[in-house]
Amino acid sequence: MWSSTYTRGVIMILASGLFLSTSGIGFRIIEQASGWQILFYRSFFMIGLLIGVLAVKSKGRLLTQFRGLRGEDFLLALFLGTGIVAYVFALLLTTVANALFILSSVPFITALLGWFILREAVPSHTWITIAMAMIGLAIMVGNGLASGRYLGNLIALWLPISYAASVILVRRSSQPNMLVALCLAGVVSLVCAAPFIGDLVISRHDLLVSAYLGIFQVGLGFTFMVLGARYVPAAQVGLLALVEPVLAPLWAWMVAAEIPAHTTLIGGAIIFLAISLDGAVTMWRSRIQSKSSGNSAP
Repeated sequence: MWSSTYTRGVIMILASGLFLSTSGIGFRIIEQASGWQILFYRSFFMIGLLIGVLAVKSKGRLLTQFRGLRGEDFLLALFLGTGIVAYVFALLLTTVANALFILSSVPFITALLGWFILREAVPSHTWITIAMAMIGLAIMVGNGLASGRYLGNLIALWLPISYAASVILVRRSSQPNMLVALCLAGVVSLVCAAPFIGDLVISRHDLLVSAYLGIFQVGLGFTFMVLGARYVPAAQVGLLALVEPVLAPLWAWMVAAEIPAHTTLIGGAIIFLAISLDGAVTMWRSRIQSKSSGNSAP
């Protein structure tokens, strides 16, 4: 059925893509901070946000939130934490176009893992819309693809894998509060950055930008993802995640006056159409099933 929990999940995944899509603007206005410094402070502020939320939700009994952690929660923290690290250096070591092109495999990988691990059947219309979305993203970034960025491309390959694995682990977990595992993911990325940061001193401007990236971009971005993924089939989570690369060039247009190419707008429109069609077909089918079950009731 087109339930209220499903609708809430879809809204949260879309909100996740909205916040995550602002990373490009944040990295673009950094003045001097290195990648490791950005990663360290972004992770620090992300942890601060989540600890604050957990403290409020538990009414001060923060440690009790961490006592129920299971193996899958630590695995989620590892996948998501290393994905946060990879995201920074994928953007720094390869072109944005290359990173987005590699990221376009998220729906396909998530759908496959959902089918294989969770036994979630993927409707034919979702496979079609996934194919449409991947074509749209290929049109978006096709002109900007560059060769020779082997290390950056290799790091970027971890992005769709870590995201898809995180979605599957969220949907599989029985942990009542997934924000605890997300907080641990922030700790993982902080620990990865700490040995390489060198100098902790950065400018006030870069510190404020890093605070935004930690609290809003990854903090709220992944909070909405882990909360929403519980209520939406894995394949559709991966499809909705493509809102991020669609919105990223629009932020650059509005904030940094970077006019997107016609192919960017065309590809983004195709992705938006694919996501909309999948939602419309899902809603239509749920209504038909609801009517059928109502008619068959005694």
